[in-house]
Amino acid sequence: MAQGQGQYHRPIGITLLAIGAGLAALVEIWRMLVFLGIVSFTFVGKSVSFNEAQWGQALWALILAAIWVWVAMGFWNVRAYAVQFGIFISMFTLFFGFMALLFGSSIEAETVPWLLAGAIFLYLSYPGVQKNFVEHELSLMTPAQRAAMAQVQAANAAMMQASAASPAPAAPAPAPAAAPPPPTDPGTPAAG
Repeated sequence: MAQGQGQYHRPIGITLLAIGAGLAALVEIWRMLVFLGIVSFTFVGKSVSFNEAQWGQALWALILAAIWVWVAMGFWNVRAYAVQFGIFISMFTLFFGFMALLFGSSIEAETVPWLLAGAIFLYLSYPGVQKNFVEHELSLMTPAQRAAMAQVQAANAAMMQASAASPAPAAPAPAPAAAPPPPTDPGTPAAG
C-alpha cells in the first residue's frame, strides 16, 4: 500500500482479484460461444454443446462478461466501486448458475464460473480487504473534497452525540376512550 514517487504499489491480493475477474469475463465469453453453438466445452470428460443457438443464455453470458470486465478494471485500478459490484456480480453469477442448472444446464457448464465467482466473493468478504480500496479512494480526493468529507464526519459525530445525550421522546398518552351513551329508560318514548 506504499506510494513512492507517484507510483502506486497494488497489493498482491488485489492483483489476484483483478486477474480472477478477468478470467471470469473470459469464461463468460467462452460460455457465450458455447451457447451460440460455435464451440463445445469439455469438462471432466463430459462435453457440453448445442446444435441450435441458445440466444437467451448467450445474451446473459455476454452481459455477465461485460460486467466482469468492468469490475476487473475497477479491481486493477483499486477503485472502491469495484468491491460492491464485485460482491454483487459474484453472487449473481452463483445464483444464475444455480438457476441455469435447474432449467437444463449441466454441472460441468457451471463449475468454472461458480469456482471463480465463489473465490472472488469469499476474498471480498474477508475482513480488511475492503480497507485497501477505501484508503486508495480517499488518497485520490482533492483537498476540497477531503475538507468536505471531514465536515460531514464532524456533523455525523455531532448528531450522534446529540441523539445519545437527549432522552428518547416519550410516547404520547393514549386518548381517553369515549364514554358510552347513557342508557335510556325503557318506559320513556324514543325520540324520533
